[in-house]
Amino acid sequence: MSSSASFKLLKVIDKETFTLLEDRTRRNILQLLREEELTVKEIAKRLEVTPQNIYHHIKRMTDAGLVSEIKEKWSGHLIESYYTATADTYVYHEDEIPSSDIHEYIEILNGLNELSGAIEVSEENAEKLAELSKRREKLLKTSGTSNGVCGACSFSGYFMKLGPMNPMLVGRVLQLNSVISMSDEEFEETLRITRELRKFLISIKASEKR
Repeated sequence: MSSSASFKLLKVIDKETFTLLEDRTRRNILQLLREEELTVKEIAKRLEVTPQNIYHHIKRMTDAGLVSEIKEKWSGHLIESYYTATADTYVYHEDEIPSSDIHEYIEILNGLNELSGAIEVSEENAEKLAELSKRREKLLKTSGTSNGVCGACSFSGYFMKLGPMNPMLVGRVLQLNSVISMSDEEFEETLRITRELRKFLISIKASEKR
């Protein structure tokens, strides 16, 4: 097994994997493994628990892709495995925005209105804004970001943060990564929808209707 790990600063995880991180011991293990490569015995000693307990967690975390075994070394007559975290920051987001979130787009329109003082805030405009935004976000693969807070782990449902990156920066990283990975056709469609979105926003400015 190679002694050099493929380390990523950011990794997208699913809801099941995020749920694993509600356990405090697993979060503590990840915090240790983000900083250095350790064996199960070394982790157990630092967390003051039994190696059997750590083995159980490491197995589940490895299967979920949160942790990886990167090298093996002889320790006396035994071979010990060294583990590392697979990322510095773990991101979790849903695939779709619930269709009932029109009130969020009304709040967005209110925010735009506070900035310009000229936006017509209505449910009809909010529905149109939601429709255009979702189409654009779907192409950018950033839709459905859940920004609730996990009460058990005190981390945002939007991301599992183990490194020095705030939610706004994580969002930018995700969006830029999707721009890189999309096809030329998808990129052109994104530009088209963005133009359509801009045209719609300009059209609902009250000053334009006078």
